[in-house]
Amino acid sequence: MASNAKIGTRWDHEGRRAERLDVQMQAALRPSGAKKFSVDVIDISVVGVGFGSAANLHIGDRVWLTVPGMAGLESHVVWRNGHRYGCEFIHPLYVAVFDHIIQLYRKSA
Repeated sequence: MASNAKIGTRWDHEGRRAERLDVQMQAALRPSGAKKFSVDVIDISVVGVGFGSAANLHIGDRVWLTVPGMAGLESHVVWRNGHRYGCEFIHPLYVAVFDHIIQLYRKSA
């Protein structure tokens, strides 16, 4: 299955470099030097992820997101709005990995 997500340097949807697709999944998040906890992943792209959490994270914090069945994805917090966060992956996801996540967790319209 080929991805329909777009990536580039000119993506202009709220200043993002890649299209985020809505998902519905629980994942684990571990901030640097802390214990992991569950988060509700809301959307994902090949370059980042959005999630909700009552945790108190700060812009610039380094975190590892663990999608069920996968190794932790290193990222850092780039924005916060209340209890909603956006993180950028240190290394973009391979398209096949992104497609797999979307296939399993894409939110129905």
